[in-house]
Amino acid sequence: MKTENLRQRAKARLPYNTSKRAKKHASQVKPASVASSGASATTISHPIPPNPGNGAVLSRDICTEQMRKFYPDFQPRNDYDVAVLGTMPKQDGTTAEIFAWIDEQFKSEVEYHGSREAALRKTTAFLNTWVEPTGKKPAPGGDEAKWIFVRPIPDSQYSIRLFPGSISAAEYCMDFVDSATGEPVNSPFEYELWGVPDPETPWAMPMCGRLRSIERAHGIKQEDILPGEERFVLRDGQTCMLMRPGKKSLRFTVPVRLRKTVEEPVDVVDLPRTLGPV
Repeated sequence: MKTENLRQRAKARLPYNTSKRAKKHASQVKPASVASSGASATTISHPIPPNPGNGAVLSRDICTEQMRKFYPDFQPRNDYDVAVLGTMPKQDGTTAEIFAWIDEQFKSEVEYHGSREAALRKTTAFLNTWVEPTGKKPAPGGDEAKWIFVRPIPDSQYSIRLFPGSISAAEYCMDFVDSATGEPVNSPFEYELWGVPDPETPWAMPMCGRLRSIERAHGIKQEDILPGEERFVLRDGQTCMLMRPGKKSLRFTVPVRLRKTVEEPVDVVDLPRTLGPV
């Protein structure tokens, strides 16, 4: 099994989430505790700051959900188990083998931070951070249903699905789903997805170029992507073109989520955004 410590994963934080989107506040609300593994039992506490809004969720909740998804019968011994199993690709092996793999990684954390307690304290702080995740697929009946859009792909049994990512980073996500069942699927046919100019403002400077799924962009082979886990990260307002050999292309523009108006020390001129047709 490949070894990668928690410090290296902190750049990615959670599935497709960056530390730039982490919300940290100085005020303290309540502590969270965890007992360390091994012969000695150590209680580690770290305050959980208030929820900053914007759809932020605790890193702990995301990691726990990922862990339960891939290891439904696994009982974590401490926060480090939750963090590792919630951020790393799924590991194969028995429970004993997975514990041994985690323990090897934890040794490097202890060496880096100087003690078992310090390593667990850093892990708990990571889990108690509010983040705006991008790439987390929506759960059925979730609160974000109003931000999810499913549109059928002509001459196909599949649809594109848009679902929200980090609003602070203006990120929206896309995947493919079976039109009949709504179940997500990986690339179901030959295609190319491109970012293209907005037909209403083609002279603007859009993000143009071929778009690849997060998994492919991270070097994961198509056949190694877990079933239904492939996804793309787009931007609010971005126009895209789905191109398939021998079929008409499909163009769509990602919705723009309006934020609360922030008062600025300027006067705003009231002009129409569009005119025509001419």
